[in-house]
Amino acid sequence: MNSIEAVSVNTILDAKGNDAVETEVVTTDGYGRCSFSAPRHATKSAREEIGALIGRDANQQADVDELLQDVFEMPNMSMVFSVAVANAAAASLEMPLYRYLGGLFANAMPYPLLNIFDAAAGYLVAPIGANSFSAGIAASVSIYREFSKLNVPRGARDVDVLSRLNSIAQGISDNFGFDIKLGVDFTPVGHTSSYYIEGRGHTINRAWLSHIIDLIDRYDLCYIQVPFVESDQSYLAQLRDALHTGCLIACDGLPDDNIITGDARRDGYNHTDVALLTPTRTISNVFGRCTEAKSHDLSCVMLTHTATTCEVSPSHLAVALSVPFVKLSLKGSENTSKINELLRIEQELYEGSNPRMVKQPNYEVN
Repeated sequence: MNSIEAVSVNTILDAKGNDAVETEVVTTDGYGRCSFSAPRHATKSAREEIGALIGRDANQQADVDELLQDVFEMPNMSMVFSVAVANAAAASLEMPLYRYLGGLFANAMPYPLLNIFDAAAGYLVAPIGANSFSAGIAASVSIYREFSKLNVPRGARDVDVLSRLNSIAQGISDNFGFDIKLGVDFTPVGHTSSYYIEGRGHTINRAWLSHIIDLIDRYDLCYIQVPFVESDQSYLAQLRDALHTGCLIACDGLPDDNIITGDARRDGYNHTDVALLTPTRTISNVFGRCTEAKSHDLSCVMLTHTATTCEVSPSHLAVALSVPFVKLSLKGSENTSKINELLRIEQELYEGSNPRMVKQPNYEVN
């Protein structure tokens, strides 16, 4: 039994200078640490609750996570302890976290979805033709550098940003010898039934729907995120029906963090729908949501923006879960740390051999 012998909780700063919590777990045979953003009062309160972990078997992750969800209401607080315990359990077996959680089959890398520019929306590149994560990141970073030289204003229209980005991506794609496609993270204005389109002001959903479809067709987008708020699911169905080319659709309005509990086909979902996985609550919860998504043929994207510290566990979770995509950014050390960890994992997995990527979702819509 790998018993938890000691737990510590400290307040630190995240990469943006905000309060964060850092936990350390010492077990009979291992040591683990983790940090996530959390307010100072939550850290103080956690010190009064950590005694419940003492004596627990760190290798029984599901039991530990069940306890943590009973003890902590704040998702980041339960997650920071969950990861620290898992790190200690992995260390006791002299394994990296992705191998401990994913087992022998955790041997494929995700494709990076790299954020290149933020304005009214977030603009992404997806090197879907890359044969390794390192090659995909190298191509994506090249696009980021070239695009940054253009000094595109924050108020630029979607078509202006995508036209410039598409031109750069095509040139980089030719240089690297594999396909690179674009994606957009659309963000609704508030929680109303109107959206903002440059040059038209606020508009009704039908015009917004036509705008999205036009962008997908014109720039052959392979990924879009958050096109509609929860009350506008009928427009989401119309969007699927209107697509003639394959495009993955991620929408925060889908029930229960995009995990469908009913029959996926019956409820109108298809293989172009994407489940957004955020590393919060507990490791068991993230694995459960991913398993549920895959049971309904939904692809998964691991999000990393909630981890504002340099914590690298989201990178390990992406590999352990064999998710096809991980959403990344180059802005700030908290983001580059996750990219660098994925590069280390790939090198560890495939040093001296050919890397293997997670099988890509089918981009063709039936």
